[in-house]
Order: sequence, then C-alpha cells, then structure tokens
Amino acid sequence: MKFAASLMIAAAMLTAVPVARADFSKESTPPASAPAASLDAAQKKTDAGDYRGAIPILNDLIKANPNNADALNLMGFCLRKTGQADLALQYYNKALALMPKHLGANEYLGELYVELGQMDKARERLAVLQGACGNCSQEANLAAAIAKGPGTKTGAWR
Repeated sequence: MKFAASLMIAAAMLTAVPVARADFSKESTPPASAPAASLDAAQKKTDAGDYRGAIPILNDLIKANPNNADALNLMGFCLRKTGQADLALQYYNKALALMPKHLGANEYLGELYVELGQMDKARERLAVLQGACGNCSQEANLAAAIAKGPGTKTGAWR
C-alpha cells in the first residue's frame, strides 16, 4: 500500500510540473535567437555587397573589442564603400596603429588614397605591403589600383 501511495504521489508531481523536452531528431532546428556581433556575420554582409548592413554589426563588435584590427579594417572598408572616406581613413589608421603590417588595412588604405588621388600615400602603403608580404594578393591588388591611376574606384572585400 505504501508503494502504491508513493507511486501516486510521484505521478502527481510529474504531471504538475511541466518538463521541457528536446527533440534531437535530424529534422529539428535550433530555436531562433538574436545573432551575436561577429566578424563572420559582418563579412557575409560585406561579401553580399550590403556594406550598410555590416556597419551596425561592426559597431557592436568594435564596441565590445575596440582593439580588433580586423573589425576596424572591415569597418573602414564598409565606410569607404558607402562614401564616407573621412571616417574610413580613421578606422584604417586605428587598425594600423594596432597592427602596422596588417595586410588588409594597408591594401584598403592604399586603395582609398588612389580613389582620393593621393598617389604618393598609396605608394607608401604599397611599400609596406611589399616589405610585409612580398608577392601577396593584397600587394598585387594595390599595385593594380595604382597602375589604373588616381580616382579609380577599387577593391571588393576578399
């Protein structure tokens, strides 16, 4: 009798408390959640040409980690692509203050200088790239932009 009473109490307790069940089948998908600020998310937006969409993600990322040279560089790129050259320059320079040989920041800053017609400064960035990586894609891309001449719109996020 005690056993039956214990079973009834246990059964009542189990039915009174809702229990969350996980479905681990292959068809289930995880619940949607707010995306965390990440460089990958910003890069995906940038790769798709959504530079304005990447900027808020990068703002959050940089706010959380102001010394992330990659995020600063990508922010500079997105700002440049949205016509905000002055702000882009600031972000590229912040990235280079942290990592003077940052390949992307040197390339993109050099491309910004080409767009602005500041060829001497573009060539300075090219010299940094030649010293930092020799024959890398960033050096080749900047050299090509310089060869096209001042005012040339350059650079897609790679």
